[in-house]
Amino acid sequence: MKIGQIEIKNKKKILIIDDNKIYINLDSFKFNTMDLILSLKKNENLSSKIKKLISLKKLKRVNLKEDELYKSVKILKPIEAEEAWAVGVTYKRQAMEHDKDLSKGKKKIDLYKYVYSNYRAEVFFKGLKRSIKGTNTDIYLRSDSKLIMPEAELVLVIGKNGLPVGFTLGNDLTAWDIEKECPLYLNQAKIWNGSGSFGPWIVPIEGIKNPYDLNISCKVIRKKKLILDSSGSTKDLKRSFEELCYFMNLSNNVSPGSILYTGTACVINHNFSLKKNDKVQIYNSVIGKLENKINLHKKE
Repeated sequence: MKIGQIEIKNKKKILIIDDNKIYINLDSFKFNTMDLILSLKKNENLSSKIKKLISLKKLKRVNLKEDELYKSVKILKPIEAEEAWAVGVTYKRQAMEHDKDLSKGKKKIDLYKYVYSNYRAEVFFKGLKRSIKGTNTDIYLRSDSKLIMPEAELVLVIGKNGLPVGFTLGNDLTAWDIEKECPLYLNQAKIWNGSGSFGPWIVPIEGIKNPYDLNISCKVIRKKKLILDSSGSTKDLKRSFEELCYFMNLSNNVSPGSILYTGTACVINHNFSLKKNDKVQIYNSVIGKLENKINLHKKE
């Protein structure tokens, strides 16, 4: 089952893809995916909630196939998340590559190895909903950075108990030249208008048998040529989702419907930088394809 939001005939709708059948909510049923998560009762999951709404005829089946869907509607963010959070250095190779870059700048401390090995996870704020876009929209490069990399990640959609109720994909753009100059500049290296994306769909956690064995790919197309093709797997994730959520929520209970980026499985060459008009495609066979065109903020 995949859950998302679309715009069709100037109306926003919940969209459900289940067993090759497509459903949307009736006009009389004003309901979005945030309402869906907020309405979950204790021990109720997204799949059972959706099936209940179908049985109550709150959702109607439409005569479309999934491949036809993409041509006829606008796909919106799968949820209007008010907050986006992220956890860094959750993959060993990421820690090694980051420390290698710091050592080139004559910074001798293995900072990222320390974070990777430490008890406390590195949780940081990724921004408000203005910072994070949906699929098929432009995301932006900072005007004061010359080295911005894509980061393909599995993203958690957080429920009322502070734990994930669904999975989606995300692109956590990082201004690496700013971060490696001084890790205390992390906020500026991570947060700006259009500094990331997520989508295209939410897959309920019960719909993925083993989320710690998901393959994720990251491709960049420039002038119709494939210039980056990286892949990774969540099997290399060091920390559990429950652990990541624990540190995110510790003395800081986030709002239901928030999203949490879990770290990049697709490590790329740290000399690689996105450019205006590049297309970034992040893909998983279950969740789908998150695609964004790269734009550039004007210098102020």
